[in-house]
Amino acid sequence: MTNTTRPRILMTIMMALTFSRTSVATYFPHLEMYGGVDANAWFAPWVSDTILGLLVPVMIYLLWRQTGAKVWATLIAYNALGAFDYSHGLATQWHYPQATEGAVSAVIYLAIGLGMVLNIAVALMMFRGDVMRHFLK
Repeated sequence: MTNTTRPRILMTIMMALTFSRTSVATYFPHLEMYGGVDANAWFAPWVSDTILGLLVPVMIYLLWRQTGAKVWATLIAYNALGAFDYSHGLATQWHYPQATEGAVSAVIYLAIGLGMVLNIAVALMMFRGDVMRHFLK
């Protein structure tokens, strides 16, 4: 095991946990514009969640199979953008709480907040000396 294997395993787990954000693709019928009860303000967060979630396998592939400054920067940018997207979701939940039957605000805040923390953690781990040396060699 190289000195970057453990951090990359941890980053893989954290990024894989955010793959669940793709499930929001099934929420679009709940938007007011489609006759649902959730505010249309959720449209943008759900679109970006779906796209970012679908990119998770690509990012994990890059983490394990590619090196270089562009890959390193791409992984940082992806996780920073993912964290920003989660913060957008938190703001949307604050102003326009999901009204779909069974939607519990505390659970929504917890799920969104956890995803944001995971993306921030991965972005910060990319600045570890050993990880930087691995990608920037």
